[in-house]
Amino acid sequence: MDTSPKGNFPLSDPLQTGNEPVFQAPWEARAFAMVNQLANAQEYSWSEWTEQFATEISIAENEPTDTSSYYERWVRACEKLLIDKGILEPLAVEQRMERILSEREAAVEHSHLHKP
Repeated sequence: MDTSPKGNFPLSDPLQTGNEPVFQAPWEARAFAMVNQLANAQEYSWSEWTEQFATEISIAENEPTDTSSYYERWVRACEKLLIDKGILEPLAVEQRMERILSEREAAVEHSHLHKP
């Protein structure tokens, strides 16, 4: 029996308070869409996804120094699931993250240099 959500997205209402948007930054919306697209493309099942995401939440909650956000955990779960399934290579993920962080640092540094 298939119990997949058929168009409904799991965990689509993360701790939203008041009228605040679900996504605090564009990358969060992209991460959400990517996870849903991969599941809809049957790269993994919804049960695999929810199990991996629950594991990430549990790991973060049991690590006192973990300050990761909901969607940072979302991305980490997606990365691990895709690596476990052989879709992504761990080294490629690590290199991409290093490049993203480097670009982010450069952008922050640039904005500080050009403040009026």
